Order: sequence, then C-alpha cells, then structure tokens
Amino acid sequence: MLSYRHGFHAGNFADVFKHFLLVYLLKTLKHKKPFSFIDPFAGAGKYFLDDPFMKKNKEYSNGIIKVLSSKIKDPFIKDYLDLVKLANLNKKKISIYPGSCFLSLMVLDKEDKIYLSELHNNEFEILKKNFEQNRNVKTEKKDAYSFLSQIINSHKGNRLILIDPSYEVKNEYEKIIKLVKHNATQFPDSCFLIWYPVLESEKTNQFVKKFLDIGVQNIAHIDIQLKNSFLRMQGTGLFIVNAPSNMKTDIGKGLEILLEILKDKNLQSKINFNMFKRL
Repeated sequence: MLSYRHGFHAGNFADVFKHFLLVYLLKTLKHKKPFSFIDPFAGAGKYFLDDPFMKKNKEYSNGIIKVLSSKIKDPFIKDYLDLVKLANLNKKKISIYPGSCFLSLMVLDKEDKIYLSELHNNEFEILKKNFEQNRNVKTEKKDAYSFLSQIINSHKGNRLILIDPSYEVKNEYEKIIKLVKHNATQFPDSCFLIWYPVLESEKTNQFVKKFLDIGVQNIAHIDIQLKNSFLRMQGTGLFIVNAPSNMKTDIGKGLEILLEILKDKNLQSKINFNMFKRL
C-alpha cells in the first residue's frame, strides 16, 4: 500500500515486541556463516521522533519510551534497549527510533549481508540515503515479494527473513501463507519472522489457523493481547518458522516483562507462546 508510512507507528508497542524478538534472533543466528538478513518491507530504516508522521499520534510514547523509562535487568531486553540507545549515541533522551534495518546493521558483522527493499518512493529515497555508506547493505525499489524471491533464490547460506507488511492490501494474508509454504521447506537454513496485527476480526483467526496448517515442521507462535478497546489493533502476533530450539526458554520471561510495562492496566492482557514441532 503506497500510502502507508511506518513513521506513524514507529516505536509503538508492536514495534517493541517485534524488534525485541528480531534482535534476539539476529544475535542467535548470525554465528552460522555465511549469514544474511532480508527485509522486503524495509520502510525508511530509522525514524526521527520530531518527524510530522511520528508526532501525529506519538505512538512511541506508549511503546519504546515506556520501556526505556523502566528498570529492567533481563539480558535479552537489555540487548535490544542498548541498540536503541546506541542509535541515539547513548544520549539520555532519544530522538531516533531505529527500525529493523538499522537494528540489523548494528548487530551483524561486516561480512554479513543485508538486503532491503521498499516500494514507496519517498521511503525508498530515505532508506537509500540512510545506508548508502554501508557496503554490506543492498537497497532496491521493488515489490516485496518479487524482491524476496530474487534474493532467496540467488544467494545461499543462513538467513533471517522479516515479513511485516502493513496488511492494508486485501490478499496480504494469503500471499504470506503462500510465500512461507513455498520457501520454508525448500530453504531450511532460513528463519522467517512474520509479524501480523491482532484485530478483533475473524480475519486474524483465519490467518493464524491457516498458517499453522501449512505443514512446516518447526513453527513458534507468539500471540500478545493488550485488549485496548480504544485501538483497532488489539495486540500483536508473531510467527517464527525454523525457530531456535531454546527460544522460549531464552525470551519467555522478557516477553512477560514487556507486557507488564506496555499493557493497559485496566484491561485484560496475556501472552500465548507455543512451539510446534511436526515429524
């Protein structure tokens, strides 16, 4: 959807959960060389809190700002927060929220490859400028699914693939299921991280059901319900295909800590975290 700008939502509660998990996966998986990160819905890469898009709703104030203001000892959350602080040169007050691309650049080694695509004209120009000095980063203005197909078939090795579209395109859910079903078994060295919004809609339930039935051996599913009746989005969901076996043990506590910080205190909230292994 070419009208969508992630700046409206950057740093919100959904970004916090997604990027917490992303940083964990990058740090866990990058030791298997060669390694690459693929983000076909890259956006601008990083976002300035004084940008008009971010200032409009200030969703970051109930997301990353809340977390940074909390005393946290969990090592996996600290890994994520340290990167957010590093993107702001460790200043006391942040002015930048690093997106998935920028977080990956800070985590990965110089020999690792980062492949980014974005179709929105303005977003792509910003993305390109943000990474033009980084030789291990390739940016391309291209449809996300065409770009992913091109990269995944032409570059071998271990990789983490992030799928987080806006879901404003009607058949987005179906396209994602088809993509993962086609590629996850064919490329077992690839880990897929798929984000989706939890809505009070049958569409969300159908997507989850169909995704869990695609026949992939190793799927982790994280469903986070914040139950805020004033928001169209009730929570955030994540699928991890070919997930690390110890992931739940590693980050389960961190997810609960983040939920306690970010949830609406007056409404019910919960996390469902399941690892599915099929023979």
